[in-house]
Amino acid sequence: MTRTTDLAVLFAATALVAASCSSDQSDTSVPRSTESVGADSTPPDPTGGPVRADDDSTRFSRVRLQQFDQCDAFLDHVHTQGAERVGAYGFDDQRYWFDDMIVRNTEMMPMDDSAMEESDDMSAPAPAQTDSVTTGFEGGSDVFSGTNVQVEGVDEPDIVKTDGERVVAVTDSRLVYIDIDENGRAAERRGSVSLNSGNDNGFMYGQELVLAGDRVFVIAQHEGLAEFSPGDVVVDSNDAESSFVGESLPTEPFPSSGFGSQRTVIIEIDISDPDAPRIDNTLNLEGRYVSARVIGDTARVVVSTPPRELGFVYPSGADSEERATETNRELVRETTVEDWLPDYTFTGSDGTSGQGHIVDCDNVRAPGEFAGFDMLSVVTLSTDESLSAPVDTTSVMATGETVYASGDRLYVATNEWSPPTTDEQDRGVWEDSYQTGIHRFSLPADAGAVYEASGVVDGHLLNQFSMHDQAGTFFVATTTGTPWSSESSVSQIVSMRPNGDRLEQVGQVGGLGQGEQIFSVRYVADTAYVVTFRRTDPFYVVDLSSPTDMVVRGELKIPGVSTYLHPISDSLVLGVGQDADQNGFQTGSKVSLFDVSDPADPRELDVWTMPDSGSDAEFDHRAFLWWDATSTAVLPLVSWNDQFAGAVVLNVTADGIEEQGRVSHVTGDEQPVGLTDCRLVTSGELPADVEAEVGFIITDPNSQLQVCGAGDVGGATGMYCDPIPVDDVERNYGIDISGVDTAGVDRFEWCWQDGGFVGYEQRVIRSLVIADQLLTLSPVSFQANALATLDRTMRIDL
Repeated sequence: MTRTTDLAVLFAATALVAASCSSDQSDTSVPRSTESVGADSTPPDPTGGPVRADDDSTRFSRVRLQQFDQCDAFLDHVHTQGAERVGAYGFDDQRYWFDDMIVRNTEMMPMDDSAMEESDDMSAPAPAQTDSVTTGFEGGSDVFSGTNVQVEGVDEPDIVKTDGERVVAVTDSRLVYIDIDENGRAAERRGSVSLNSGNDNGFMYGQELVLAGDRVFVIAQHEGLAEFSPGDVVVDSNDAESSFVGESLPTEPFPSSGFGSQRTVIIEIDISDPDAPRIDNTLNLEGRYVSARVIGDTARVVVSTPPRELGFVYPSGADSEERATETNRELVRETTVEDWLPDYTFTGSDGTSGQGHIVDCDNVRAPGEFAGFDMLSVVTLSTDESLSAPVDTTSVMATGETVYASGDRLYVATNEWSPPTTDEQDRGVWEDSYQTGIHRFSLPADAGAVYEASGVVDGHLLNQFSMHDQAGTFFVATTTGTPWSSESSVSQIVSMRPNGDRLEQVGQVGGLGQGEQIFSVRYVADTAYVVTFRRTDPFYVVDLSSPTDMVVRGELKIPGVSTYLHPISDSLVLGVGQDADQNGFQTGSKVSLFDVSDPADPRELDVWTMPDSGSDAEFDHRAFLWWDATSTAVLPLVSWNDQFAGAVVLNVTADGIEEQGRVSHVTGDEQPVGLTDCRLVTSGELPADVEAEVGFIITDPNSQLQVCGAGDVGGATGMYCDPIPVDDVERNYGIDISGVDTAGVDRFEWCWQDGGFVGYEQRVIRSLVIADQLLTLSPVSFQANALATLDRTMRIDL
């Protein structure tokens, strides 16, 4: 398993800045009435002028997506917006102020509507599916669990998948095939295939997969100088520049692509021969992988592509900033469509290849008010046929991180473009008026996503669980203010319905968690459960049955916070999160059982806690397993108190929570942490200038620097290792190692341990049920355990 690491600063001394907010005012209030439609917030004028009045029409005009009718209109838009926003240091005048961790920006300017063609009104949609959870499927071994998803029938990629007869998992950048026998036991490890084959430049991480018959589609993030292609490395023609921290920027321009480039890689793997899985086709999409959903045989992959570097020049000093700004404006005005539209490359198993744009100009839309140069694209792929070049892609020019899908609709939340500033008054204005755009797309079974409508809500969203589509009404829970400030925040649920191409607010219930932020939301039909937190955990029950007259039915204040909510019956909700003291300091894992049978009087029936511990299920719902047939909840768990890394199995009924036991992959013969066949670098053996850069790796007891020859396997027991080829150290990281004896050295490896104890690498990261077996996955092993007793019945090293 590879840790997500910015290799560009691998050899730079790193400081981790942690910030926390506190307040003496932790009281919450329960709203007793619902406000209808109402839009009275007052966002600031984007030109930096006085705050302007706002009404519903103005709000909609700023967020409504408008379609470009041709490439000339698209170019007019980016030329105008780009020239207005480029500065002496590139787009948004990117001069970093590290004391405030913010970026100085040039002034904003409204978008030129004359370059756009308004899209036709869309009719009201059919009702969408209700949010629920997947509990199991009929399969070759009677029943088996699926990925824990938000909406039934809407699958989500994950690191492990099963059809009841086989398990495919991705770990340490390798896809592994595991046979399952008729009793649900892991019969044997069959074939595997490296996902990094031929990928020597850059690195892949965050691999997730979709299982479709005898095909597996792996979706991963790639960063580096090359795009991924099995057996064929393609390196950008321009060398990368090193990052600049606390130094003056260079006078030479950055390359138009290369250093730090992000690509989403989709790899099709044929698993029809279990002993020899084979990479067939590979699709590289320019941009960062955001999320994906699979409905039936159709996958929607969402990627976000930032603007490319356009060869900007940089001033040597303050006296040359004006000249650099004007030069950069001219560079923007001279750009072509090729400089702006994200691209793709396709490599087929038969040797064919192709490249082009992910999206055409006439499928790009932009909000009525400038929302950034990022291109947020919904790429449609079929999972019942071989991977091919993308078609029917829809893109929005805006920054977005949150995706929700019902059975027939997809919603994308986009962030408001609010320029960071050192001015406290300006900051306050943006924090008071921050808004989020909501864009709705229909999902026809045999075509790409179709834009339908847009709306705007005050505040920001937590995650995908903030959104819900129920019988034609869209609900969204937000916390007012910016995502980075919460001292005066309050939360709300807004209901919206389409009216032509508008998503209009039809109801609102506010006043949730004064001075707090939303930490979890779960919708069950016409009820919402909301948890806010700062020092205590208010648990709200909100009645959505009348979208125009929503109301909070009940509230419960308890210590700690639930960051994930899972309904297990009509009257019981399980909360997974952290316990906390009276000051809000989190102390360890907590599972709460809420009785919601009386919405006006929610109660915490029982709790299970473990001090000084944490679970992946707190922040990734796919790590949580609920097996309804035996009323069993399974959570990955790491306890630093007793150095346990495995899973806890809980039996949950209306009578309470009982710990059935724990699952561990540790066998007792684990090797000490840090064993390797490479040579460790010790303090004092490197030249002083080099050791000044990398000494923290050598002296940190939880990390080590090692040099490996071409024949060394590398890696280290109980640690994660990132390899750095010798030739890349100076070129990519700016460290002169000419004084280092590198005879016979193929690469350096930086290795570290996250857990800090033997057996941590065996921690459980996912769990499944097939027949009467609880199957658990760690980064290095796969195990079968009897569901009734938790006794280990099979273990396979991966």
